Amino acid sequence: MRIKLLLCLLLAALINAKAQDTIQTPKLVVMITIDQLRSDFLHEFGGLYTETGFKRLLKGGRFYSNGYYAFESIDRASATATLTTGTNPYVNGIVASQWLDRTSLRLVECVEDFEYKGLNTNETVSPSKLKAISLSDEMKRATRGKSIVYAIAPDADAAVLSGGHAADAVLWKNNVNGEWCSSSYYGTFPAWAAVKNKELSAVKREWSPTFPTEIYENFGEKAPEPFKYVFDAKSSIADYKTSACMNDEITEMVVACLYGTSIGLDDIPDYLAITYHAGNYKSQPMDDRPIEVQDIYSKLDGNISTLLNELDKRVGLDNVLICLSSTGYVVEGETDDSVYKIPSGLVHIDRVAALLDVYLGAIFGKAKYIEQYHNSQIYLNRKLIEQMQIDKLDIISHAVEFLLSVDGIEDVFTIYRLGGMLSPELQYVKNGYNATCSGDIWLRLKPGWHMARHAASASNLIRRGAVNFPMVLFGSGFQPQYIEEATPVNVLVPELARKLHVRRPNDNSLRIFRQ
Repeated sequence: MRIKLLLCLLLAALINAKAQDTIQTPKLVVMITIDQLRSDFLHEFGGLYTETGFKRLLKGGRFYSNGYYAFESIDRASATATLTTGTNPYVNGIVASQWLDRTSLRLVECVEDFEYKGLNTNETVSPSKLKAISLSDEMKRATRGKSIVYAIAPDADAAVLSGGHAADAVLWKNNVNGEWCSSSYYGTFPAWAAVKNKELSAVKREWSPTFPTEIYENFGEKAPEPFKYVFDAKSSIADYKTSACMNDEITEMVVACLYGTSIGLDDIPDYLAITYHAGNYKSQPMDDRPIEVQDIYSKLDGNISTLLNELDKRVGLDNVLICLSSTGYVVEGETDDSVYKIPSGLVHIDRVAALLDVYLGAIFGKAKYIEQYHNSQIYLNRKLIEQMQIDKLDIISHAVEFLLSVDGIEDVFTIYRLGGMLSPELQYVKNGYNATCSGDIWLRLKPGWHMARHAASASNLIRRGAVNFPMVLFGSGFQPQYIEEATPVNVLVPELARKLHVRRPNDNSLRIFRQ
């Protein structure tokens, strides 16, 4: 009897597994990226949520509570490219939102492309600098171009990179006039978006707390007076994009896309990328904006609820596969950590580069050895070094020796150090490097220290910190499951590709971070 029972249980398990594998291919994949979403805040503000928003996704899908990016110096662009392709910057080429072009010695934007015209904007962009194939590209290829692909985001970098190379249209909000815009790379401006633009142009938005102030007492102190912000055509669009109102507008655009197109309505799988914002309002310190950030999360919960309801009405949630994730970093405002006796300080990259030039001149002869610097990266004057017949390894070795003596610098990396077999820590560093746009030398600061681009400008402080964040796969047979183990975002694209029955982009999503 016991053997028969075991056989019956095994057969039932096999049948169930087979049923899971044969679930119908989803009609629509919705990739939700929430810029600066944090696991700790998501849980901290849980009392502000309904059962139909965040909680519905977290309870109903595969929930990874500790997601992370397997490289350093994360920003919105590098994170979005990684989520889109399943590969790190070492492969996808997007190391940051900006980098130095060695030919012109100017900073270039990660999506700029002067070959294409802006539609409702002066921005000229395309995904040409994205060197890896995206999941949506693979969907287009697998369906011979029949999959519909849209991306909607507050800014051009997030929209373009989340849409991939083969998108039908990507849309973002113009920083000058507030209109939704696009690029001629994708053809003409969508008719439904033009109609929505006219409707939104007359909208005056107000942001005030959803709940009474006493509800927002999550930091051990009584909440300050409630806020009220009014946004109109004369408001700063950049500030507006960091408010809860921007997320409301994103949701409205997504709903307009659902009903203005045939996305998700046939059996050919389509792709919709959505980017929301969960960072501090105007990137100000949490201590200065305790209600605002909590209310952003609360209203985001409402946006998620609205999105799920509209997807259910238009497409049917049984036909939708949702992937929710974060860009995995936070932009901090200026704070004085010394008040709490926390080790901290500033490293001024301009001063460091100037002193390094003097130091190298004393060894190799007076000359300009540092061609440029950006963020924490230093670019050597390769042409000069070659003309002077100086061994590049020799000059880099002296540079590293000097830089390690600078207060606040914990470690220094070069491509010579990152060759061959690497430890997990060095592989982590290399994942964020790309030979076409990274510097010759890049710095890692000590904990608590920050980089300042210019000596007298506090607004130029580089204060980006990596954080753990949630990832959710909801629908298409993903059963409720809680995974606490730290998990890189690179697992998401292979999982989505498996459910869609398409090839995994570049076939290297897992290899890159497991070395």
